[in-house]
Amino acid sequence: LWSPHGAAITSNANAYRLGVATILAQDSMEELYDETFTISYPNPDLDTTLCGGVFPPAVLDGLESLPCSLDGTGVRVNGLGNTDSSLGPVMFLRSYHVEYTDSASADRLLLRVRVTYDDPHTGKRHGVTIGVTRMSDHYDPLNLG
Repeated sequence: LWSPHGAAITSNANAYRLGVATILAQDSMEELYDETFTISYPNPDLDTTLCGGVFPPAVLDGLESLPCSLDGTGVRVNGLGNTDSSLGPVMFLRSYHVEYTDSASADRLLLRVRVTYDDPHTGKRHGVTIGVTRMSDHYDPLNLG
């Protein structure tokens, strides 16, 4: 009787952590979706030259950090999205990638957000990656482009 009970507790804990990672990814995507992205103007909000280019290939398990961090390089957040590690043992790493889907006109962007975490009991890495396509901005108040 105890074996299925233990497996159910572990399964529920895994589902909870995956759910938190999904919520953090969706929240991060909403944050990024509202930003201004341009191809040549110097960083009105986010610099696509630093976070763009070819989507990084999977090296280990397909859950490597993407080029840019939402919270600072290597900074992890808890389930509430802040850096207070006293609120729980699981800390999530939020990163993102920007890619122009049409390099000739740079009109469309593909935004990807990845939230990863290490299972506190097994040490295995888990995560969520979501993506969305949107139009890029043509922000050029100084007529640089």
